[in-house]
Amino acid sequence: MKISGGTDYTEGSVIEYAAFGGVQRRVKVETVEPDVKRGRPGFDGTIVSGPEGGQPAWGYDSQVTRVISR
Repeated sequence: MKISGGTDYTEGSVIEYAAFGGVQRRVKVETVEPDVKRGRPGFDGTIVSGPEGGQPAWGYDSQVTRVISR
């Protein structure tokens, strides 16, 4: 999937994204959604680092700042 900034990610990728409030989170993508919320493309996944590790997360493609691994 092509996202803002020309970055690609797929299910199983580990990405970083800027959550609301500017917090950076590292997430393993479980599903890529054409309509994650409000008709916008994004992802669902699990936070893989920090104190929130293991918690579910979702975000919009426009929030992805970096793909760590594909």
